[in-house]
Amino acid sequence: MKKLFGLFLILSTIALAQPFSAGIKVGAPFTDAISLLPGAPPDDNAGTNHYIIGPYGEVRLPGGFSVEVDALYRSFNYSSPGQVTVNKGNWEFPVMAKYKLLKKGPVKPYIEGGLVLSHLTGSDLNITHASNYGVTLGAGIEIHAFVLRISPEVRYDGFFFHDFSSNTFVQSNRNQAMVLVGIGF
Repeated sequence: MKKLFGLFLILSTIALAQPFSAGIKVGAPFTDAISLLPGAPPDDNAGTNHYIIGPYGEVRLPGGFSVEVDALYRSFNYSSPGQVTVNKGNWEFPVMAKYKLLKKGPVKPYIEGGLVLSHLTGSDLNITHASNYGVTLGAGIEIHAFVLRISPEVRYDGFFFHDFSSNTFVQSNRNQAMVLVGIGF
């Protein structure tokens, strides 16, 4: 048993020293991806499903820097009784530079920033920009627990365009915030 535990500790140390990590991010939005415009009928309904999920990869660089790429999915819906029901998926692809404020220890706070690309999927609703882009900023902490890297963070996405606006009193929100937790190796 002691030999097995010793081997586990050695492998954990080797895994932490690798320059690449990958895993999954899960989270929830603070803000809705879409909203109703003023004057919308009282029966209209718009909302964002309260989950975000997707894989991520990170390449660690010298000096506490790294580059992270995510592929995050979320969905939202809009309905106007008797007229239209829309379900959309949204894929976001942030590419961020990350800087860890502490280089040693099991807990490393970080800041991150970069570009985010977005693409809508699903049924159509007068889309003006099926693909969109913007900036992303975030902060969090990376916690090393044996071979796992657990990274809770808060992130802001600011898109340059509304993905859509329509004559059905709904439009996408350009400013969006979320909380995410990354679990990786």
